[in-house]
Amino acid sequence: MKNRNTVIVNGKRRSNIRGKVIACILLTIVLIVMIVYTFLTKFSNDEFAKEINDLFKLNSKTVFSIDKIYMYSSANADSNAEDRAIWNLNIHQFTDIAIYINNRSNENLNYENSIKKLYIDNVRFSGLTTGNPALYLKNINDFAKLTNTEENKVSDRLDYKILNDGDLDYSKAEMYADCSSPIVLEYVNSNIKENQIISDISSDLRFDGELLRKSGVILKDISCILGFDITIINNYNQKFIANVYIDIPLEDTQTRDTIYNGKIVKELKGENIIKFFRIE
Repeated sequence: MKNRNTVIVNGKRRSNIRGKVIACILLTIVLIVMIVYTFLTKFSNDEFAKEINDLFKLNSKTVFSIDKIYMYSSANADSNAEDRAIWNLNIHQFTDIAIYINNRSNENLNYENSIKKLYIDNVRFSGLTTGNPALYLKNINDFAKLTNTEENKVSDRLDYKILNDGDLDYSKAEMYADCSSPIVLEYVNSNIKENQIISDISSDLRFDGELLRKSGVILKDISCILGFDITIINNYNQKFIANVYIDIPLEDTQTRDTIYNGKIVKELKGENIIKFFRIE
């Protein structure tokens, strides 16, 4: 009996020792995990802080910014059949956009604030429920007229030819290195209404924003936020990007004017409406 009790006691002791060893091992593992996690977190935070600090240094001053955007919104249509009283139309809404870049060249034009390369990409449309949106290169001489052609559509990326002097060909993607010429684009929401029959007993049907009213287009259905990126590379090979978002103007809440009356003209103007951020 005595020896049996001794064995049991020894078994308990061994069990206690084994439990303590396991607990120590688990505690050691937890401590190692915590140390590694703390190290990685600190390293990650330090790297993030360094990236933010580097980005801040790169953008300690504004080199390029968009200080003016001029927009003209209206509508037009393709006529499938017509006579004096009845029209069969495919109706489109368009907005012509002129974007003016400020490069502070009145202070001094140099390698930093002159353009070597410029391109537009990452085109996106949001909020739209009716129609087929697209973005096109626009000839400034055709501003306020619907002139979209498939060859001018911005499908992936639009690269500009940069000129230091000479005459621009406004039918092509060209601009001056000193930013003295605007970027001109055309947003088109095509086929908002297809084969729309409109009766008009007047001598002429106005092919403008009035078509939207006559065909029963609801403005909230064609409201759209157009987005795209403009990338500039200067003559120091530094890279700048502007994320552009434009709320397509269809009505003026202050004047209560709408595109239904024919057109809407809107100008955004001010210092640093949209800033270009240097990333390299």
